[in-house]
Amino acid sequence: MKRDWAKVGAMTDVKIVRDWDPDIFHRRVLELESKGYTARRETYRITAEMNPDTGEVIHLHSIELVKLEPEP
Repeated sequence: MKRDWAKVGAMTDVKIVRDWDPDIFHRRVLELESKGYTARRETYRITAEMNPDTGEVIHLHSIELVKLEPEP
């Protein structure tokens, strides 16, 4: 089920998770989801970037997660 984010209302908190290591990335996303955040799957991206430490081109994973205010 795809959520229409324009109709959701106020958001209390937005997190952006970015990491080159897919295991660490997915672990961080799961940790935030267990704390009540919802992944905005349409923002999930994998982009080729250069690791500044090694100069190697690797894949950067990123996604937005939101924690919504409870509805009154």
